[in-house]
Amino acid sequence: MPGSTWERLRESYDAVADAYEATFGDELAAKPADRARLAAFAAAVGDPVVDLGCGPGQVGAAVRDGGRSVLGLDFSPAMARLAAARLGAATAGDLRALPVRSASVAGVVAFYALIHLRREELATGVAEIARVLRPGGRALLTAHEGEGTVATEDFLGAGVPFVATLLSLDELVVAAEASGLGVVATDRRPPLPQEHPTVRLTVELVRPA
Repeated sequence: MPGSTWERLRESYDAVADAYEATFGDELAAKPADRARLAAFAAAVGDPVVDLGCGPGQVGAAVRDGGRSVLGLDFSPAMARLAAARLGAATAGDLRALPVRSASVAGVVAFYALIHLRREELATGVAEIARVLRPGGRALLTAHEGEGTVATEDFLGAGVPFVATLLSLDELVVAAEASGLGVVATDRRPPLPQEHPTVRLTVELVRPA
């Protein structure tokens, strides 16, 4: 995949932000297992929680509904603005260099955010998550399973490109352990009928106390 497509990904998400919110803003209503996992995560951590790759804030809102204070962070400024309206606080930032102090957050959720890193950048992104977690803090990460990348030149019908890295559970676990994080749980599930047809991966991690 040409580097130019990766470099245009931020502007692509800016271009589709409203359409993305209309399409996915209420997606968790039809995903009871994801809602239950997010509720359990919220109950297991303290404040604050950072929602990385927050999009319009639907995942962070589920964590907030579990009683947590949530900050949204997305590399698309347009997405961050939508998330701010839903979460009360969100900002634009890069997963490879988070604008968050070291050891300052109790939890991180990153639903399908790591897929927007090149494969060789995965370790950097996970290391940043480890850096910002305080001792005892937890992270809940999800990704699409597979090899290589998926791409389109017409993301959500807007005529803009999209590219994502497909990952394996082993890749996520290796990156986490290399960053000093412990693995609490892993999960693979088949796609729901309304989802893109890829197996969903979930990894819950903890920064040792």
